[in-house]
Order: sequence, then structure tokens, then C-alpha cells
Amino acid sequence: MAIAQELGFVGEVQYRHANSNSGGASYCLAPIIEQDMLIVYAAAFSRDAAGDDFSLEAIIAHERGHQLLHRDVQLLRVRPNEMSESTEEVLASLVGSLIVQDARDGEMLEMKTIFELMNRGMRMSDAVDLVKKNLALLEEIL
Repeated sequence: MAIAQELGFVGEVQYRHANSNSGGASYCLAPIIEQDMLIVYAAAFSRDAAGDDFSLEAIIAHERGHQLLHRDVQLLRVRPNEMSESTEEVLASLVGSLIVQDARDGEMLEMKTIFELMNRGMRMSDAVDLVKKNLALLEEIL
């Protein structure tokens, strides 16, 4: 898949014409990066076609964010050694927001992060501040 390559994904990309609760795609960590897998589900294409939802590039960028969190040497130095699923989702979206080509996709991923933090009980102003702080740190690293 060309979008995955453009975003730097290393490994195998598969399309599955199936429903998933993943939001459209899933990243599967393997023993070595060349064996990592990105699975893109039919929902990703439906969301992209909707026009008011996440684009296919934003969905794939989020998954590439997961890969970078597990594979990028500089990110491995600063990320928590033990991450909750929630923390990883937030960080993957922020990394994805920095690697997408379209500014709107980046903004959508940043908003997704703020929304996720608010769903976990954080006040909006605190969530916005945390996102800004982490984006600044990630921009320095990436």
C-alpha cells in the first residue's frame, strides 16, 4: 500500500475485507521490523470516503505511530518502558499527527488525542496543554 510506504512503514501491509473494532487498521509488532504487519480493514476505506471522518492517511499514520513507538531508537529512550494501552494510543496519535502530509489530518489526530484524554477524566484545558507539551517534545525527537 503506497500510503504506508510514504509514511515509512516497514513490514507487510495486508487488506482485510472484514469488520473490526480497531477503527480501521491494526499494527502488529513482530520479533523484527521486517515482519511487522499493518492490517487495513474495510472500515478504513469507508471512513475515508465519508469525508468528515479520519482519512485513510490519518488512520495509517496512527498505526505507523505505534510502529515508531516500538522501533524508533530515539522514541524508545523517552517513552515510558511500560505503557498502558491508553498511553500508547495517545502517543501513537500524536506521532501520527507529525508524520501525515495533510495539515487537516494532523489536526484530526491531535483532536482525537484531546478527546481520548478527556474521556479518561482530564479537563479540556489540561488535555490541550498536555498535547502541546508532548507534541513539542516529539517534534524535537522526530
